[in-house]
Amino acid sequence: MIQPAAAIVTAFRAPMQLASFPIHVIVNSLMIGCTSTGRGPMRVVASLLIAPHHSSSPKWKCIQGRNHDIVRSRYAHTSSSQSQHFQEGTSTEDFVTPVAGKDESRENRKHALHLRLQQLGIDADALADAAFRSVATTDGFDQRFGKSAIKAYRTYIDPRPSKMGVISRECVDVGANRIARQIDFLAKRHRSHEPKDRKTFPLILVLDNVRSAANVGSIYRSADACGCLEILTTGITPHPHGNGAEKLSKSALGAERVVPTLHFDTTQQALEYLRRNRPNFMLVAMETTERSKCYTDIKYPGATFVSVHSGDTNSNSEYCVVSTGGVALFLGNEVSGVDTEIMPLLDEVVEIPMFGKKNSLNVASCAPVVMYEVLRQWGAFA
Repeated sequence: MIQPAAAIVTAFRAPMQLASFPIHVIVNSLMIGCTSTGRGPMRVVASLLIAPHHSSSPKWKCIQGRNHDIVRSRYAHTSSSQSQHFQEGTSTEDFVTPVAGKDESRENRKHALHLRLQQLGIDADALADAAFRSVATTDGFDQRFGKSAIKAYRTYIDPRPSKMGVISRECVDVGANRIARQIDFLAKRHRSHEPKDRKTFPLILVLDNVRSAANVGSIYRSADACGCLEILTTGITPHPHGNGAEKLSKSALGAERVVPTLHFDTTQQALEYLRRNRPNFMLVAMETTERSKCYTDIKYPGATFVSVHSGDTNSNSEYCVVSTGGVALFLGNEVSGVDTEIMPLLDEVVEIPMFGKKNSLNVASCAPVVMYEVLRQWGAFA
């Protein structure tokens, strides 16, 4: 058994009583309190000390209830030897209530939901794994199900404390059936937004530590419109499978699910990847330097369009893309630009002429200007 939050608070207010608590109870109470509130240990202790005067506040209820529910569940099987550390004179009112009922309720919901999902032809185990990875890793939301379906699953299995009362009063079978159909609808809607066919060109974007998720999302939309082969993100650049994915999606509007993406820790790694896997590509930095040339003065090697006539001479000609190389455009950070250590390793540096007082354009505005020039030279508009 583990002492309740109220007893731990009493111990904090009377430090001599701390000896009656196992150290793992105190440490975990503080750790979970810090994690849930986002504050440091000293501030959590301060909250505990003054909390009895504000016992009706949401923060106090959170620490007293949900946080220590986690502690109780972690140590529900505390050994008898550890239990001997507690004072034998403690009354039953000082002990917390069991959490088996809450865990059992969760398992019942999960079991019923998985049954309904399987009846609808949805891989429940894969969905559960996707829900776990969406919060435990930087992989983002699994594209097989989509963000909305995964969040609906998570919300039903592990609801917020404020929603727990409503869910507990609902029949498990009824609730599971409702959520399963909602997940089925959301997953189908997600898949319906995926394009069936997409024309691509040997054109790659490399985002070198671009900071703004809004800029990155806009670049993804431009990349999709220009038929980019893929986007390589490096360093702190937000990407669809990591930090900033949610903010990025607001300006990308689904383009981040269409354009293939690879992320690298450094721009040097991305450069090595291109040299190894795309040896015929010209690597071009978009930056204003003494070495820079106007972006229209460069001959970009890459795609050519070949007319393919069908047997019917009256039919219109069809065209296919024949790649003889390609272009990888490097776009740098909004303030510092492309990494200066990378610039000498690239084939060309181009710039867009500036006629105003400012000597630069927003990175999300620069990308489509040069991309469309590359496509024009390749004859894509014909």
